[in-house]
Amino acid sequence: MEAAGQLKIGKRSALVFGAFCILVLAVTLHAEYLYYMALALAVTPLVAYVVGWQSLRTVEARREPLAVAKAGERVPMRLELTNSGGTRKGLLVVRDHLPPGLQAEGPTERYVMDLAPGETFAVEYPLLARRRGVYYLGYVDLHCADPLGLFNYHQEKTVEGLLIVHPRPIPLPRVRPPAAGTLVTSRLRTRKRGEGTDFAGVREYTPGDDLRRIDWKTTARRGKLTVVEYESGEANNVAVALDLSPTFHAGEEDDHTLEYGVTLAASIAAQCLRRGSEFSMIAEGRDSYSHRSLISEQEEPTIMDALARVRPNATQPFPETLTAFEPWLPPGSGVVVISPMVGPEAVAAARRLVALGHGVLWVSLVAPSFAAEGQPVPADEAAYEELTRGLVGGRCSVRQIRRGDSLAVRMGVSIGAR
Repeated sequence: MEAAGQLKIGKRSALVFGAFCILVLAVTLHAEYLYYMALALAVTPLVAYVVGWQSLRTVEARREPLAVAKAGERVPMRLELTNSGGTRKGLLVVRDHLPPGLQAEGPTERYVMDLAPGETFAVEYPLLARRRGVYYLGYVDLHCADPLGLFNYHQEKTVEGLLIVHPRPIPLPRVRPPAAGTLVTSRLRTRKRGEGTDFAGVREYTPGDDLRRIDWKTTARRGKLTVVEYESGEANNVAVALDLSPTFHAGEEDDHTLEYGVTLAASIAAQCLRRGSEFSMIAEGRDSYSHRSLISEQEEPTIMDALARVRPNATQPFPETLTAFEPWLPPGSGVVVISPMVGPEAVAAARRLVALGHGVLWVSLVAPSFAAEGQPVPADEAAYEELTRGLVGGRCSVRQIRRGDSLAVRMGVSIGAR
């Protein structure tokens, strides 16, 4: 780049010096045509500058509409450059700018060697949606040089686009908030393969079913493996409460407590809706992303869209949020609380839910394990152990999640009795 800049300065200097020499010669020889030559050389840089400056003004850019993707998916990115002027454009450089969380697979800089009047040139490349979120794609840089290569020109073109990246649910062990004792009625029960004591029916065997539940008589009669289903006291109304208060959240990018919490919430939502459980989500930041009583798998995108947008920016303490949304919870609901919070307020909030007749599964995001180097953490590991003892003493089930943990594994490891 430095060499190219020196070359351009050399060209301009040569033109100016050449014009001056011809002018001296014209004065000496009294040759009129030499005056015209000197003038032509003198105005050449100015003409080149105007032509180059105008060339970018008549190039229009647009972006193909983007809609929704899942984290980890590749989506096609397409930019279109159109020459709306009356002259050809040569050697344009287009460079796209992407926000953090989106990654171009391949160079985002392209060279357009020639663009005729009215012609459209498409710039295409695959885009990797690395992390959930709402991404506003704002502008591209256009660069070109004048026909003589004397000047470089740069212009930012606003090319608006919106890409919403949903969190990607992961397979989890069946999430079972503990049933709330005698308050669980038949309406709040759900059928579970191979568990429980109350007979619910039979169905065809699928891989992963407990072989001890095979009904051999029915298998012999139907000619295909058949298993028995039972009904047990598990809450069928499930609510996830996601803590969006910034006080205890810690970490960076993918290794952030909220990112782990969002993935977990998305996975529980997908699991519940696909099995037909009634699902609610409490997620209150500066904006409300809460949803109540969803029961259909077709409503899964509604939850994913909300989780794509959440940020740790709540102004209300999380225990107060839980209290405010108690009317959302039918008697005997299973409540999955996902939070990095510690302290007596957290224990009191959980025990209040239990006292109201709800089963509570508290997922504790252990913030010290997520904290980046030099990042302050408002609580240490001992505070999380104390929280766990208080929750278990309040008849809650507890899961602890640390940075690097497999969510599928950790969600299967219970601390405390059901």
